[in-house]
Amino acid sequence: DPLAQTLRRRVTFIVVPMMNPDGVFLGNYRCGLFGLDLNRQWGDPRPWLAPENYHIKNLLKSLGEDPGISLDFVIDLHAHSTAMNAFCFANLLEDELPRMQAELAFLRTLDANCRMFSFSSSRVCCDPTKHGTGRRAIPEVVEAHTHCYTLEVSFFGYQTVGSRPIAFTQQSFIEVGRQTGIS
Repeated sequence: DPLAQTLRRRVTFIVVPMMNPDGVFLGNYRCGLFGLDLNRQWGDPRPWLAPENYHIKNLLKSLGEDPGISLDFVIDLHAHSTAMNAFCFANLLEDELPRMQAELAFLRTLDANCRMFSFSSSRVCCDPTKHGTGRRAIPEVVEAHTHCYTLEVSFFGYQTVGSRPIAFTQQSFIEVGRQTGIS
């Protein structure tokens, strides 16, 4: 794919394929080996309790501090067990209108490019109970221009206006990833 080749020439992608292999092995999608929801351990992860979060957060911090690197996006990928479509959670940046517009521009572009993504299902908030999530805690250790999102994709499928629900397939998951990169 020529577009994919262009993206790989211009953009460095750092992918953590599965952050919770121990928990998944034990039958838990959200909880790690010690029974903690890893998505709530980003605020102050302990290396012995949430080593995955600890090491990834330190990697992102070192990338954010490197003057030779522009860390533009951090996208935390999740599967959603109850909602339909692909959608995002983004941070509400009060008193930062240009930055907030840039946050929303990515979501709108993804909505225009990907039929499985729903801008209207996406949420922009600064709920204090979500402080331990990656999208809320990672901005504390990266540069101010870095956009942080949680991209949720339904276990089930997607539904466009006026259509019946369509089940996600491996190909449709790949397409969500492709369109995220393009957007």
